[in-house]
Amino acid sequence: MPYPKLAKFSRIAFLGCISVPLIHAQNVPTQADALLQQQVKAQNFRGSVLIGVNGKILFERGYGPADEEWNIANTPRTKFRIASMTKQFTGASILLLQEDGKLNVGDRVSKYLSGLPDAWQAITIHHLLTHTSGIPNYTDSAKIPELNQHGATPEQMIALAADKPLLSAPGAKFAYCNTGYILLGMLIERVSGMKYADFLQQRIFTPLEMKDSGYDTAPVVLAHRASGYQLKQGAIVNADFIDMSVPFAAGGIYSTVEDLFRWNEALAHKGLLSPASRKAMFEVYPESVLADSHYGYGVVIKELF
Repeated sequence: MPYPKLAKFSRIAFLGCISVPLIHAQNVPTQADALLQQQVKAQNFRGSVLIGVNGKILFERGYGPADEEWNIANTPRTKFRIASMTKQFTGASILLLQEDGKLNVGDRVSKYLSGLPDAWQAITIHHLLTHTSGIPNYTDSAKIPELNQHGATPEQMIALAADKPLLSAPGAKFAYCNTGYILLGMLIERVSGMKYADFLQQRIFTPLEMKDSGYDTAPVVLAHRASGYQLKQGAIVNADFIDMSVPFAAGGIYSTVEDLFRWNEALAHKGLLSPASRKAMFEVYPESVLADSHYGYGVVIKELF
């Protein structure tokens, strides 16, 4: 992705799975590398790429430096902050708790979390998952730059939106809302009795052998972590610091393209979620329309090609 978009969550990695019927599998590495080299040369991309088809890795490679100062290159095992791809894991965690019989996505959030504003009392877990709650996005707060530097509790993040009116009635329309996913992280902790990071580790990362993934915390020295950069006035500079307690369950996970491939395979084939949960996660909900796509539970649903 272009350098200017790297600032918010430092370096970000993406895993895309597409069908390429007009290209023979043996040509994928050559053609993919040629395309990516063009983007690197034009300073439009740096990071790691993995292409998998039918459960098999056809191509994986890192491009550009993971650390400018030490000239350390990106590899398929470089750890990146994955930003809002975190929402997939939060959505799956909610569905796992539903399978456990500990909640239902049709329940009101206030059933589990006390002290919510009166205007939020009708909001359900489903509304949070699909960005249809009407709750304002905390990213609009003027306090965010300061909180990015020093960190915040989920309760402090919720407070940024709690005194503001709803943007729309719950369930009425889609409006992207990180605040809702902070609430979902709090809900996971309340219902499971575990920290959000521990729940992810126990229920998702360890079973799927995602050994290079986790919840990013500022004090931890993390091997093979990519440094973050942004482009200012044509020059590459260090990205602004963001304590990941701020995005929390809306964007606090780090991972690698290899681990994200394992995640993709588990969602598609290997039974992390029950068939009913998987269907719910990727359902096209009429009220969650954004542009020419829809939003499921932590995922954008769109037809390509």
